[in-house]
Amino acid sequence: MVTACGGCRFISAVRPKPSSSTADSMAVRLVSALGSSAATADCFSDIATLRHMLRFEAALAEATAAAGLIPKRAASVIVKACDPSLYDPTPLAAAARRTATLTVPVVKALTEQVRQRDANAADYVHWGATSQDVIDTAMVLQLGEALPPLLKTLDGIVAGLARLAKKHRTTPMLGRTLLQPATPLALGQKIAGWASDIARAKRRLAESFDETQLLQFGGASGSLTALGPEAGQVMQVLAKRLKLALPPGPWFTQRVRVAALAQDCALVVGALAKASRDIALMMQIEVGEAAEPSGPGRGSSSTMPHKRNPVSAALILSAATRAPMLAATIVSAMPQEHERALGGWQAEWPTLSALIECLGSAVEAMAEVASGLTIDPDALQANMDAAEAAVLAERATFLLARKMGKQEAHALVEKALAKGGSFVGALGRLQKELADEAALLGYSPKFVDRLLADLRRK
Repeated sequence: MVTACGGCRFISAVRPKPSSSTADSMAVRLVSALGSSAATADCFSDIATLRHMLRFEAALAEATAAAGLIPKRAASVIVKACDPSLYDPTPLAAAARRTATLTVPVVKALTEQVRQRDANAADYVHWGATSQDVIDTAMVLQLGEALPPLLKTLDGIVAGLARLAKKHRTTPMLGRTLLQPATPLALGQKIAGWASDIARAKRRLAESFDETQLLQFGGASGSLTALGPEAGQVMQVLAKRLKLALPPGPWFTQRVRVAALAQDCALVVGALAKASRDIALMMQIEVGEAAEPSGPGRGSSSTMPHKRNPVSAALILSAATRAPMLAATIVSAMPQEHERALGGWQAEWPTLSALIECLGSAVEAMAEVASGLTIDPDALQANMDAAEAAVLAERATFLLARKMGKQEAHALVEKALAKGGSFVGALGRLQKELADEAALLGYSPKFVDRLLADLRRK
């Protein structure tokens, strides 16, 4: 059926019957399988999008009825028509491109559903609101559904890494700088460092998320003129029914909150990717110091049966490639014109949903690693033994410098290094001191303690 859409026409969005072929039957497209977790993608599915837009319309009807602006009977009919299963997303999407907003076809389809129940009630749909009220509030509600589980999972990731760091408080490993062997440190310090940055990024994200959980409601240009003196009451009831904070004013073109959230999402992904990069390097077969969890089919190759690929690291590093650019898009959309903008806020919703799905993919992948990362202490020791000179040279230099000065000590150590073979044998001294593993780790175990204590305080 063809119906009017302002100055355009579109196929009716009223759903004739459920269909397994429609867009809401699959939360994740195949092309996005590596870029989104199913649970997070579901929060931004077509059915979820309609659900949150219609939640706004239902709450608006109840709020305007409570203020005496529309009949209570009309509000009741509107609420019953706000069932997302009644609507087909496909024609709504097509019509949205002809109006530059999804709200117009959704409101028209809702009005038609209401008219079928009560012709008089149809006059009261979307009373006093504007398109961006619906879009921004639905976006906020989607964030409220998607982010709390991810924040909770991040806490679990940090806790899992903290336990592993404590376990390996004094486990020695080869330090690496500029991808080359360097002085040793405790493995626990590396892992606690991962946990510390992930926790720091998560705290920032939690704060910026809280700041987004507020109502958007300003009417045509931000003055709510259509609601008259009842505007304040309607705002309060609307915010209360949606369980959102009521801001001091509309934020149609004030987008710092949204941009801050986007940036903090990218920071979380980056912190997860730092750990993933290290783990992937430690998993290289010639290094063999760590391994992601195993399982049937996990990490397998399509052609090489011996391989155990770091699949979680791949998913997280893929997310880290995409997230900064998605966040940058949100930031670049901030200079929005006057009271309501052209193109800026329209760019945010699809970009933000992609960014949150990207975050969800990274968080889900790291959760599996944090609870199942295995460490091979023998490989850690073997790699230190193989790089004996790199491990011991600095310590030897400073031990000798206490007796003969740094320059002479440095020259002596360089001479021993040039001989090749066993560094300690070539040096011909300090055998006992250089065999002291506790001294070799220096302050590293105490850094583990400090990092873990800081995590507990936060």
